[in-house]
Amino acid sequence: MIYLRVVPQEGVSFEEFVIEYNKNLVLQKFDIGIIQERHLFDREKIIEILFEKGQTSILKQEVLLEFFIPKGTAGNVIVGIIQKYLDKVTIDNELIIVDPYFFLTRHGANYSSFIASILGKYLPTIDTIRIITGTRFNATIKTQIYSDLHAIKSTLTIIHSQSDDYHDRYWISNNREKGLIIGTSLNGLGNKYALIDRLNTTDVRDIIAELTAGGLI
Repeated sequence: MIYLRVVPQEGVSFEEFVIEYNKNLVLQKFDIGIIQERHLFDREKIIEILFEKGQTSILKQEVLLEFFIPKGTAGNVIVGIIQKYLDKVTIDNELIIVDPYFFLTRHGANYSSFIASILGKYLPTIDTIRIITGTRFNATIKTQIYSDLHAIKSTLTIIHSQSDDYHDRYWISNNREKGLIIGTSLNGLGNKYALIDRLNTTDVRDIIAELTAGGLI
């Protein structure tokens, strides 16, 4: 395997590379990710990580490749970033979205179409979307999102459950084995600094167990 290091030159942002990557059909034939070279950490760095995060951060069997989404990132770039991560998850016939503010009270005019633009790529495969939000939600935007998704796939089943026990945002698929964690609700991406990262399988199984025990899935 050959590794390439991408280092932005002075005056160039990494986001420009992401934009061009999403446009380039040749580059899209390759998997490109951020590599954390743990084997190159010096002794002091390893001690620092062990102190701050514990030994499992060094011994994890799965490498989590986080992506920092800066404030001001364009919507089309955000869609591309999320889809790259969802591609890694490998979406099957079920998608579980845990987001307390998915049907948010305050939202932009294009919020529903933004959701559809993210999910539209996967709807030919997805039969069921399970959405877990907080108990307070906007029924109007919920109806609009349902309508936009059903316009793409009329047979899609959408199941909405409610719980105030979850703070973080999880997207889970691949036989409930793989998923993402997103640092803010979708309306916050581009408005606030946020991280998106892959979940390890153990954490996904724990989340699924809690959702099942709570009767949410």
